[in-house]
Amino acid sequence: MTELTITRVFDAPREAVWRAWTDPEQLARWWGPRGVSTPLDKIHMDLRPGGAASLVMVDDATGEEYPNSGTYLEVVEPERLVWQDHGFADGSGAGTVTITFVDRGDKTELTVHAVADFSDTVRAQAEVGWSSSFDKLAELLARR
Repeated sequence: MTELTITRVFDAPREAVWRAWTDPEQLARWWGPRGVSTPLDKIHMDLRPGGAASLVMVDDATGEEYPNSGTYLEVVEPERLVWQDHGFADGSGAGTVTITFVDRGDKTELTVHAVADFSDTVRAQAEVGWSSSFDKLAELLARR
């Protein structure tokens, strides 16, 4: 298993960042790196411990689809989300993802911690993908 931790501070209150993660309409606006979209009709979230989550990212240029699914293990509004990621179709990427939302006044410190079955290449791609997604999230939050 490989670990990946990314921390970023967003210029938005914690509740707004939480909603961006837990409201499918908002998630569809930022999830996935630049050049990838996540259509609203391809997002399913049963936001409770034991609830299922699935989404499909779509490459904007080729239409190639990247399905992902998991099960929520913890949902502590607006502080923490933990899910068991079932990984990619080839079996890689399965593991546990923990998202923490720390209130910093009118800002939010968000940390993603993943412990997963990543190769070094996939881990590096995941880090780039998360960072690009977070740029899109910051843009969404700035428009609120």
